[in-house]
Amino acid sequence: MSDSMVERFGLFIIIVLGEVVFGVVNGLTETERSTLVTTTGLLGLAIGFGFWWNYADLVSRRLPRERGHSLATWIFIHLPMAMAVASAGAGMVGLVEHATDHRTPVAVSWLMGGSVAMMLITTVVLLPALADYDRYPAAYKSVQVALVTAAVVALLVGWSRPAPWLLALILLLLLLATWVFAFARWLSQGSLINERSAA
Repeated sequence: MSDSMVERFGLFIIIVLGEVVFGVVNGLTETERSTLVTTTGLLGLAIGFGFWWNYADLVSRRLPRERGHSLATWIFIHLPMAMAVASAGAGMVGLVEHATDHRTPVAVSWLMGGSVAMMLITTVVLLPALADYDRYPAAYKSVQVALVTAAVVALLVGWSRPAPWLLALILLLLLLATWVFAFARWLSQGSLINERSAA
């Protein structure tokens, strides 16, 4: 697979991320604005950025393996990943509309928690399909553990149904935590490689 094809898949995810923006704007349009409603909308918008941070740093611009099975996995797993992002966009409308509720409605809470969990799990499945997975197995495997853990927490948060603003904040923090952890692992991996080269 060529660099240009990988770039097109990344652009596809960016386009789908527009659903998150659209969902927030739609929710704000249909709801009487207040500080809480606006804050919830901004937190929801930031969840979209969290999706992009994780995808851009872990998957985007990285070539998949050329073997048939890995290549097929890389291509087809982008579909449920895109569905997860689009589902989060749909959930944003309900999240913002119910921003003043004490608890998030069941359907919205599960949709948001499930969308974040699905995004994280599809990333876990995509990583072994990358061409450089075997070059940095320790870094990738530790990141996979972090992503699975965050996905489980996202489902638990969806099940617990906190207030909409709190639900959005927790999901955002989960995405931020996985991104920071992955970033730190790559920094430490780079330092290790430099030390070995110097030796």
